[in-house]
Amino acid sequence: EFEGFLDEEYGSWGITPNEHKALNANWIHWYGDHLLHSESRTIYESACGTGLTLFIIIQLLYEQYDITGIEAFGNEYIAEDVVTANRYYDWAVGHYPELDLRKGRICRGDSTNLTSFVPTNAFDIVMTGYIDPIDDPLHLGISDDQKHRQWCKSKNETKQALMKEEQEEMNGWFALWASQMISLVKPGGIVIIESISKPRCEVGDWGGVSKEWWAQAIQEYEWDTQLGIDPASLEIIDFDPSSQYEGLLDRYNVKMTKRK
Repeated sequence: EFEGFLDEEYGSWGITPNEHKALNANWIHWYGDHLLHSESRTIYESACGTGLTLFIIIQLLYEQYDITGIEAFGNEYIAEDVVTANRYYDWAVGHYPELDLRKGRICRGDSTNLTSFVPTNAFDIVMTGYIDPIDDPLHLGISDDQKHRQWCKSKNETKQALMKEEQEEMNGWFALWASQMISLVKPGGIVIIESISKPRCEVGDWGGVSKEWWAQAIQEYEWDTQLGIDPASLEIIDFDPSSQYEGLLDRYNVKMTKRK
């Protein structure tokens, strides 16, 4: 039933899982180097969709590191995708015996409230393939790209102030997602956030945060003192350095480690 599933476009980027997999190879060392020295092999994906982003990572870990026995967990808000993810992993366990894949729980849930239904300090790696930004967080009625660009470029002080406030709302949204993910990872484990967009006034797209924001966020949101993140562990790598896919322009990935 799922034959060819990895060659069908998924998400909204006009890219197949196998094309995505070729890009993931650029930072699979984040996963592999960590799991080679881990006693267990649990990966949790926040907002997992149909589960394919994590699955191609599991394939790469086998192909490049000979790592098998991954136990996959995740959550997704869209109920239909939760059903598909569970069915796919049930199917994949039997169709990819070389992976020795273990399916944990994949459930429906809100990625901004993970700690209400997922154990904390429980997983070797907690990752997400994308943080879905808030559309028009201040309800300004400027979701349209052209209208938004006009506001970003405006010399009007009120519009400039509103664009700054909009970005602050986006920063808080990303901080909430990341804080929940950090809470789930074990001491000594890593958090990986992929395909982060830069701020909307810089690059358009649907909005995101700057690369510089992450170091500031570790301090501002007390991820170091309250959640155990080592500030020196922060690493950033471009998602698609060659800008091969239009939907992935100017995106990047972040990795952080929780202290043991």
